[in-house]
Amino acid sequence: MKKPFPKGLVFLLCYIAYVSIYAARLNLAQASPALIEGGILTSEQYGFLGSAFFWVYACGRLMNGMIGDRAAPWVMVSLGLLLTGVANLFIGVLPAYLLILLLWCINAYGQSMLWSSLLRCMTGLYGKETADQKVPILVSSVSVGNIAGIVLCTWMVDTLGIRAAFLAPGLVTVLMGVLALIVLRSVPTPPAPAKQGFPIAEFIRDRRIRGMLLPALFHGVIKDNIGTWMALYFVTRYGINLESSALFVLLIPTVGMVGRLVYPMCYKLSGNRENMISVLSFAVCGILAAILCMNPGSPWVAAVCLSLIYALISIVNTSTLSMFPLRFAEKNMVSSVSGVADCFTYLGAGIGSAVYGFWNKGGDFVPMYSSWIVLCVLSIGLLMLQKPFQREAQ
Repeated sequence: MKKPFPKGLVFLLCYIAYVSIYAARLNLAQASPALIEGGILTSEQYGFLGSAFFWVYACGRLMNGMIGDRAAPWVMVSLGLLLTGVANLFIGVLPAYLLILLLWCINAYGQSMLWSSLLRCMTGLYGKETADQKVPILVSSVSVGNIAGIVLCTWMVDTLGIRAAFLAPGLVTVLMGVLALIVLRSVPTPPAPAKQGFPIAEFIRDRRIRGMLLPALFHGVIKDNIGTWMALYFVTRYGINLESSALFVLLIPTVGMVGRLVYPMCYKLSGNRENMISVLSFAVCGILAAILCMNPGSPWVAAVCLSLIYALISIVNTSTLSMFPLRFAEKNMVSSVSGVADCFTYLGAGIGSAVYGFWNKGGDFVPMYSSWIVLCVLSIGLLMLQKPFQREAQ
């Protein structure tokens, strides 16, 4: 029998793999001004590429979450990374728009194959009892990936050109896919659920899963639309030029990373009750959104509010998409529950992006921030109706 790789090495590979896909996701946003200015894309085409990514990723997370409870994690992770890498490499050739659209959808689907299977890797690597200590650390890869993706892709577009912003992430993710194919084979694979087929009926029957779907959707509306609208907000509301707004754009995911990093401490202080953490986070988010509704005169006040909202909603994201699914390890449904929760998260992001596109046209962002208050209140009410989830006796 082949000697397994050290756990620390396997964890590091999983971490770097998930960091790497953000460069293959944020590169389009960072390259968009040059793509539009160069006549490669129109602004409408760029907008549709963003919507297509959201919807394909949402559907992919639902399907791959269910498949991921049956397929070996190394298969899902390596294949997802390879699809992501190959799609970006071909986009780097800058083909016609319809081909870019197809490749960007393949990119979205490839990325949707990773997270649920990485969670399953954690339960296979560390066991069901201790995986919840490692997952919050793995979750910080989201913020690290956002920051690294923004910095590296901006630098590549400015210094190496548009093609490099797609070719370099493509090469890196292909390399990570090959490494995952080799290394993750050594991870013990948790058994598949006893029942065959997709567990849609299980989702409908389990009130805990049903109760989490709307909070997942609502937090997705807030989380992903911060990234979508923050640059335009600072430019139109405060008259800041695009170059200066980059400072505010980078500040928000940086503070968001702090939210990811403090999660283990919050989890311990709450007595391992992720719902309590989410309720408190939504409450503070609502207060900060109310401050933004007052149109603060200083861009720094607005930046601090948005940064803290992003950090808190990142905490909710960890509770909803990572810690809550671990509660279903005994049923071997970690991947499926994570997939359906992430699906609703990205459905919320897509719905919010479409609605806010009309609301924010005139540069008035108060309706958007007001809707965040409503969503926070609704989420708190729904989460408080949930009964405490008692972990099954070991």
